[in-house]
Amino acid sequence: MTPTIKKIRANYKKAILSSQKLYASRRRKDTAGAVRYTKGKLVEDITKDIISIAWSRIPGRKNLLMMDRKKISVTTNGETYKLSQDIHVHINDVFRISVECKSYTEVAMYKRILMDAHLLKRAVPTIESFFVVQLENFLGGDYGSQMSPKGSDSVITLDRVFPDLNINIITLLDGNRNIERPLHKSEYFKPLTDERLEYAVNQFAQTMTKCLNNRE
Repeated sequence: MTPTIKKIRANYKKAILSSQKLYASRRRKDTAGAVRYTKGKLVEDITKDIISIAWSRIPGRKNLLMMDRKKISVTTNGETYKLSQDIHVHINDVFRISVECKSYTEVAMYKRILMDAHLLKRAVPTIESFFVVQLENFLGGDYGSQMSPKGSDSVITLDRVFPDLNINIITLLDGNRNIERPLHKSEYFKPLTDERLEYAVNQFAQTMTKCLNNRE
């Protein structure tokens, strides 16, 4: 059954409440890792649901959609390096879209994402688009304030070093990450809006439609 926007919002609230409970029990045991894991898995689960909804909205689709995160072998100078991103989207058994999911993305993380994307693109030329889906913005710029952001100086500069990569950054929550106001504290809860979810669905639907059209 295809998920719904309403269900995504309900699952998000449930997961954030879970992270808040974990944080509240921090004095009894070390829960920092569990809090990070809960938020990281949340973004990945939300993104998979967004992709499924986007696929369901493509008219006349006959191709098969499949998601995995299998390691890809990259070989240079006789040496092999295996890597993957969080979600590999296959259409009709062809790897077309690669997605990295983060509770937030800082510039150092983004550099790593770009390099991994570059290596993946070299190893799998059929990949047409890359996405970074982040819960909160920590890249500067207007990612947390605009649906269709212009970006930040650092990201724009880094993207120019990899002109062959098509990367779409999607931020799920309004505003920017504030390390002194974390989501896992109940007083700093942020709602997940229909507007941002619909924007994310549309971005994936447009990309998947282009992938289908480019291969027909």
